[in-house]
Amino acid sequence: MSDKKNICITINSLAPGGAEKQCLLLAKAMKPFHNIIVVILKPKPTYGAHLKVIDEEKLNHVFLSKNPIKRIFELTRLLKRRKIDIIFSYLPMDTIWAGISGKIAGVPFIFGGIRSSYLPPLKLNILKKVNNSLLNYTIANNYAAYNSAIKCGFENKILVVPNGIEIRQFPRKKKTQNDEVTIISVGRLVKSKDYDTAIKCIARLKKMLDNNYKLSYIIVGEGPELTSIMANIEKYEVSDEVEVITNTSNVYPFLESADIYLSTTTFEGISNALMEAMNCALPLAVTNVGDNSLLVRDGMNGFLTAIGDYEKMASHLYYLVKNQKLRDIMGKESYEHLVKNFGYKAFQDKYLALIEHIGSLQINNGNPVLPNWNSPKTEEEKF
Repeated sequence: MSDKKNICITINSLAPGGAEKQCLLLAKAMKPFHNIIVVILKPKPTYGAHLKVIDEEKLNHVFLSKNPIKRIFELTRLLKRRKIDIIFSYLPMDTIWAGISGKIAGVPFIFGGIRSSYLPPLKLNILKKVNNSLLNYTIANNYAAYNSAIKCGFENKILVVPNGIEIRQFPRKKKTQNDEVTIISVGRLVKSKDYDTAIKCIARLKKMLDNNYKLSYIIVGEGPELTSIMANIEKYEVSDEVEVITNTSNVYPFLESADIYLSTTTFEGISNALMEAMNCALPLAVTNVGDNSLLVRDGMNGFLTAIGDYEKMASHLYYLVKNQKLRDIMGKESYEHLVKNFGYKAFQDKYLALIEHIGSLQINNGNPVLPNWNSPKTEEEKF
């Protein structure tokens, strides 16, 4: 292990999002080995669950001024005063701020972040300029985002470090009647999640199953498409089967009570929701987008389907609904795959290795060339 580094981790705010959760997870993972400070650019919004993590883990942190002009001076002074060696940034805005202040303060290594496989052209081009002129490296948390950035003209100093997740104890699945099956989806109620396809899939599945099957589909999330989703539930005549749950801060109780996880999203990076489902040992039926093929080993812990193909998705669900033993086998495979490649320990080891060898870092197709660095296998390499 190298000497302790002074590390600054930046995030826009403590809004209830995946990037914010990953920012705090990295701070927790690095805290035993390095001097860590989390810098939150904007004092609002603040999500209670994130504040709880900061408090419980005793994470050193600071909120910057809500005045943008003051903010850049505050950040630059902080970087100089604390003699920061490395900055890790997560989202476009804090990446820009970190690039500017980091350069002014003379921080030796500045890492930006890119987490979405799709960004609006203006934002993507700004990030390209920052990557190419101000940053030492950019970290993508998924290969879809990496490929998008390279195609846009980012200099090839982008490396892929997948999200991590704290592993839960392997769940004891509830005892259910063979004819009672619960399917669940978790995610923002937005167009890109394509809940229209999901609801059509459930309607198709309902017709395929015997009348004595008790089918339940739960959607957990909030967002602007709620009215449209409720209308489609009526349209496809699945009101008795489908329930939408909003205003919840903890999805795990719902995942633990489910039997199958469904995702019909039209684009994705590395899905936190999918990883949470794997953490509850669920078999997966998902669209083949983004890095889903790294999480779902087709035919082993779930099934991959083309965007919008609700009939094929329904056939996959039918196969899982009718075979509890298969659900158990695939669910166990989901959990073990998560632990090996995306668990907290794997996540921690990757960042420790990255910091240890930061002065001699080489990248091959997005993968750092480092001792014992295990990247999740691509679709072509899986079997």
